[in-house]
Amino acid sequence: MATAAEIRNQAATRLGELGEGQVLAPRVSEDLDKAYVQVFAQLGAKNMLVWDFDEEVPNEYVVHVVALVAFSRANDYSISNDRYQRLALDQSIAIPEIRELLTSDTYVTPQPDYF
Repeated sequence: MATAAEIRNQAATRLGELGEGQVLAPRVSEDLDKAYVQVFAQLGAKNMLVWDFDEEVPNEYVVHVVALVAFSRANDYSISNDRYQRLALDQSIAIPEIRELLTSDTYVTPQPDYF
């Protein structure tokens, strides 16, 4: 489980804006908080949420939400082309992976009866 603040910090790390032992700049913190709100709204519009805004993001969704938040701001920060390409790849698989998680969450595998 990850809070919105943890999502923000992981996205900042992916963008190269937060390193180990560093404190996130207030401007970046505010920007990435807004990015999380936007990603949350986009996922909600697609009926792709299993948590409420004030709840923690379930573990299996964290990496995908971080990817979406980070990529949504990739053009706003000075990042290398290699980093941009990694972020683009990760976000490109995030939505399909979330869809897969949603279908696996709603489908209950029948359990065999042993007699």
